[in-house]
Amino acid sequence: MTSILVSPLRCPTSEVGNPDESLWLHDLSLATRSGVRGVQAREWLKSESFPHELQPNTIETLTDNRLLMALSTREFWLLDPDNPSQDTESTFERREPGVWPLYNQNSHAWLVLSGEPRADMLAKLCGVDLRPTAFPLGSVAQTQMALVSTVIAHHLWRGKPVFSLFIDQSLADFAWQALQDAMAEFNAAR
Repeated sequence: MTSILVSPLRCPTSEVGNPDESLWLHDLSLATRSGVRGVQAREWLKSESFPHELQPNTIETLTDNRLLMALSTREFWLLDPDNPSQDTESTFERREPGVWPLYNQNSHAWLVLSGEPRADMLAKLCGVDLRPTAFPLGSVAQTQMALVSTVIAHHLWRGKPVFSLFIDQSLADFAWQALQDAMAEFNAAR
């Protein structure tokens, strides 16, 4: 059975920012994503022709512009930022011993922060040093942002470096507002 997806955000727009400001916030919660978890997940990815040598807390762009993120040696997310999901079914439907599909499509909101000063702005909300020298492209941090558990991934999207933030859907509105407030404060202080 499939169901129609609705963004966990109750805001009227899926994007915040304007041409006069250097930061943009995008809601990609309706973009396609899924994953696998388990002791055999790495081997299963290899059998499915996905790059599988990712170290924990890294993200890699695949040849088709999807992203493969390793949160541990046993948990991998497949992200497709440019394709909307049609339902809550997992891309990885096949199950094998030691491999279970993750239905992160309906567990996490996916927010993307773009703009040159994104690391400096996030310093207002997060204790992890996200500057490129400490957190280069391909890095993933499992941390807190505005006291909300957040997975932050540093990768390219549409040719530009961005931070993807994955947040429990029940806290998406709070996180969106916290990010908007920090963006406004940061832009006003510049």
